Amino acid sequence: MTRILLVDDDRVILNMLAEGLRELGYEVATAMSGAEALRLATPESCDLVVLDVRMPGMSGIDVARKLRLREPDGGAVPFVFLSAYGDNGIVRDAADAGALGYLVKPIDVVQLAPFIQAAIARARDIQALKNSAGQLEQALSIEQRTRIAVGIIMARKHLDRDAAFAHLRNQARSRRRKIAEVADDLIAALETESALLRET
Repeated sequence: MTRILLVDDDRVILNMLAEGLRELGYEVATAMSGAEALRLATPESCDLVVLDVRMPGMSGIDVARKLRLREPDGGAVPFVFLSAYGDNGIVRDAADAGALGYLVKPIDVVQLAPFIQAAIARARDIQALKNSAGQLEQALSIEQRTRIAVGIIMARKHLDRDAAFAHLRNQARSRRRKIAEVADDLIAALETESALLRET
């Protein structure tokens, strides 16, 4: 079940949209302030936050910026804006904050539901791209460390590249460890040796 957090300081609009979305099968939580929204907006509790822009105390834009700050720790939740204000400055601020979409009130549930589904689909696509980028970066890092270790073995044992890699692979197999782990050990040992030589 798709979980939505609706945030609006207008209780009438909040309840109307919440009930309509629940009738369509969504699990809906509501908040009437930015502080409450930040408390409820976690990846474990919702798939998307629908934010009003202008609220007393903390604006929806401020809430969105705080949500984005959680991203490096994996605590960010995607969000969209639903506002009575559609001027270019506000829309630009919403986009800069990382919003996946912006709708102008008045709006009914029939219009809101496909907008929500499209935003969630886009959020999943973005996350998949980030995951792929992270995996690629990790793979490149492992390859680089392996090349360094192979270079060390070539220099120490006077082997060509293929023979040095075979030696590294055999060491990994005999220790029942991954090649990257054995490569890291070799690099660390060389760094320790270099540090000791600098001290003497």
